[in-house]
Amino acid sequence: MSMTLPRLDSITGAPLIGTWASTLLYMAELLQALNYFRDFKKDNWKLKSYVAVAFAIDTISAIGDCACVYLYTITHADDFAYLTKQNWAVPLYIISTSCVAILVQSFLAFRYWNLTNNTIVVCFLSILILAAFGGGFWSGLAVVLFPAFKDRNKVRASRTVFIVTQVSADLLIAWALVGEFMKAKSSVKGQRRINNALNRLLSHTIQTGTMAAVITVLALAVSLMDDQTNIPTGIMFPLGRVYVLSMLITLNIRDSGRHKNRTISAGQSAKISSVQFRHTSEPESSNSGSDKSSALLPTSQSTASISSTRPPDIEMVPVDTKVPEV
Repeated sequence: MSMTLPRLDSITGAPLIGTWASTLLYMAELLQALNYFRDFKKDNWKLKSYVAVAFAIDTISAIGDCACVYLYTITHADDFAYLTKQNWAVPLYIISTSCVAILVQSFLAFRYWNLTNNTIVVCFLSILILAAFGGGFWSGLAVVLFPAFKDRNKVRASRTVFIVTQVSADLLIAWALVGEFMKAKSSVKGQRRINNALNRLLSHTIQTGTMAAVITVLALAVSLMDDQTNIPTGIMFPLGRVYVLSMLITLNIRDSGRHKNRTISAGQSAKISSVQFRHTSEPESSNSGSDKSSALLPTSQSTASISSTRPPDIEMVPVDTKVPEV
C-alpha cells in the first residue's frame, strides 16, 4: 500500500463500541416488545400497529449499525480511501433514528394532550418535533452528498439543527409529563398503590428523557471538537433503542399488577375452587378526588377506585353448602 492507514480507534473503534451498547439495548427492547404484544392483545389495533412500525424501523436501524462496523472492519479493513468516508449505513441510521424519534415523541406529546388538553403546549412541542425530524432527514441527505470526513463542515449546520431541536423536544416533553405526574401525586396523598405507580412513571420519564438528551448533547460536543472521526456516530448508535424503549416501558407499566394476579390464580387455584365467595356488605363509595390521577395511569382498570374502596367483608362457604337466596 502506498498510504498509511489512519488511527483506527476513532474511525472503526468508536462505532464498534456503539454497536455493543446498541445491541444490549436492542435485546431489552425486544423483550419489552414481546411482553407488550403478548400481554396487551386487546389494545386498539392502531396503537399496536404504531408500536410495530416504530419497532420495525428501529430494527432496521440496529441492523444498519452492525453493517456499518462490518464494512469498516472486515470488508474494507485495508482500504484507506474507504476509511476516510462515511459508508451508506451512516445516513441510514440518521434517517431511521429521526423516524423513530418523531414516532415516539409524537406518542408522548399526544399522551400529554390527553391528560391536559393543553393545545398551546402541544402545538409548540409539535413544531419542535417536526423541526427535529426535518433536521435529521436533512443531515442524512447531506451525508449522502458529502460522505468524506473532510467535508464534515458542510453537514455541520444540519447536524446542529437536528441535535438542538431533538434535545429541546426530549427535555420539554419530559418536563411537561413530570409536571402532570407531580400534580397527580399531590392530589392522591395516602393512596399507596397510585403513588407507587406514579413514582414509577416519574422515574421512567426522567431517566429516558435525560438519557436521550445526554446522548445527543455529547455527540454534538464531540463533533464540534473534532469532526474528522466516527466518535459522534458511535455515540448516537444507541439513540433509537432508547426512544423505542421509552415508549414500550410506558405501555408495559400497565402490566405491573397483572403478573401478581396470574400467580395468585395459578398457585391457589385448588384452594379457590373449594370455596365460593359471597359479599355480606356493599363497598363504600370511592374518593371523588382520585378521578384525575387514575386517568394519568396507563392501566386498563381504575386503580384509584380499587385503593380507595374499603374491602368488603367476605364469607367463605363450602361448595357443597347451598347459599340461601337473598
